[in-house]
Amino acid sequence: MMRLIHALCTLMCLCLAPHLMAQGNYQAEVPSRTTLDAFGDRLSLRLLAEAFFRNNEYASDLIADYTLPGYRFRADLGFRPNTSFPVELRLGVSNLYYWGASRYPSAMAYLDLPYWNGEGERYTKFRLRPFFQASILPTKGLAILLGGLEGGAKHELIEPLYNPELNLTADEETGLQIKYLGERTKIDTWVDWRSFIFRGEAHPEAFIFGLTARHRFPLSSISSLGLELQALAHHRGGVLNQQADTVHTWLNTALGISYEHQFKVMEAPLSWRTSAFALSYTQRGEHYSVNEGWGIYAESEARWRRWQAKMGLWYGTDFIGVLGVPFAQSVGRKGRQVIHSHHPRYLSLSASYRIMESMKYSLSLSAGVWMHPHSADRMSSYIEAYLSISPYFGLLK
Repeated sequence: MMRLIHALCTLMCLCLAPHLMAQGNYQAEVPSRTTLDAFGDRLSLRLLAEAFFRNNEYASDLIADYTLPGYRFRADLGFRPNTSFPVELRLGVSNLYYWGASRYPSAMAYLDLPYWNGEGERYTKFRLRPFFQASILPTKGLAILLGGLEGGAKHELIEPLYNPELNLTADEETGLQIKYLGERTKIDTWVDWRSFIFRGEAHPEAFIFGLTARHRFPLSSISSLGLELQALAHHRGGVLNQQADTVHTWLNTALGISYEHQFKVMEAPLSWRTSAFALSYTQRGEHYSVNEGWGIYAESEARWRRWQAKMGLWYGTDFIGVLGVPFAQSVGRKGRQVIHSHHPRYLSLSASYRIMESMKYSLSLSAGVWMHPHSADRMSSYIEAYLSISPYFGLLK
């Protein structure tokens, strides 16, 4: 009964949205390092606070229900030396916390986190992490980052590859990132180092390599076509690893085409985008019960005033997306070695509305449903409130 009430409330929220959009809700109002706006005063203080309350009513055979009440907070000091091109060093601390607990409840990649991360059961404790970021803009539109990355939703990965909820549940990405933003081309490539090992460690080395590339072909002043490539490679193991059975590699790739168009609705601009992707999955190391698979994903999304919405359609065959939404997986709640469905499929609808919006803060409400016929319970849903505040203080010009 509660699941039915939750689904009806979610559908009512979706009906309020006049158009369909993407996972851009978790924006955390900080400008991209590919622009000069990101390099401010000689000395500065930046705060980033994200508060959220998300209730998930999921199909029990795919993934358990849970609620995420918590926050993410970061404070860092920045120093920008007087150089011929923009360079900045930022040092601080970050904290991710859930009221009453601090676990990682989503994505298969985190189910065995105590084992591969090296923290053991300590990972359930208060998560206070150092923040370090060195960034440079050697030429217009090209940024190189070491340390803290511009991760999460900012990679703009599709949902079968990356679950947007990880913006609320995963530690910040750290490693190396190279980003390019041109007039027609956008490239983002990164290495997110998840686990470092010394000789003799009992846990494996772990890192994620990612790539998103998009090129736009203008058709007119208000429309364009685009070609997109997305890839995620996960690796656990290494030459120093002492457990011979723990070298695993998983690769997800997606190749797509998109169409964008700009409209005017009630004197306000409406941005509409639709795309289709062909996806593949391969593994080395027999960690999961299937070694290769494929999938097809289509989505239609739009933004109008403060409304954002999206519709997605997925069909897969023996597909595993280690960071993807649980409804795109061939495995379910019983574990990685049990095939739940050789053909996972779903139709998704989601929408959000920004109650407040500015360069420094935003407050939004969002809701979504997944209709997945390969599950005994054929519908899952969520409702969420999200607040982001990002003040910036210039301390020395």
